[in-house]
Amino acid sequence: MEKITSVVVCLIILVVMTNATAIDLLQAQVIEDGRISSPPHSEAAKITLGVVEDVILTPWGISFPARIDTGADLSSLDARDIVVRQDVAEFRLGALYGRQRLQLPIVEWGHVQTSMGIEKRPIVEISICLGSKLLRTLATLKDRSAMAYPFLVGRSALSGSFLVDTSRSRAAQPNCPAGASVSN
Repeated sequence: MEKITSVVVCLIILVVMTNATAIDLLQAQVIEDGRISSPPHSEAAKITLGVVEDVILTPWGISFPARIDTGADLSSLDARDIVVRQDVAEFRLGALYGRQRLQLPIVEWGHVQTSMGIEKRPIVEISICLGSKLLRTLATLKDRSAMAYPFLVGRSALSGSFLVDTSRSRAAQPNCPAGASVSN
């Protein structure tokens, strides 16, 4: 009987120690505001961004500042004088970005909630260089001339590859290697 009791006590100690180790690991993942973060090894592979980053629109090589907005699902590009013909959006960029005329196929039409109500906007697929990543993402086209930034990067473009540090700005300069493959 004494032998069984000592085995049971050893098993209980083992279970308690295992649970204590698991709790310590879980507590190590809790960040200051009480949310549970991803394990440190996966965060190391992610690129840290600030609230404003420079992006390069490829393949045109046009660089402009972008607001990183985790509250917006899709990205949004400043597009002036939009004309839609047979599911292709033709538009030009603002004066600071060369007034270049671009044409992109419309992937779909989106309904975006604004302070003025719901707007119907064309959605196109674009490629951008953000930090060291070349991304293919969906973006709405909208005249953003009244906005501080010509490009808004939404959370669908950021998913899985980036962390956003709201205390920083321009933390990851665009540096996509030539011939890099595009990530979705």
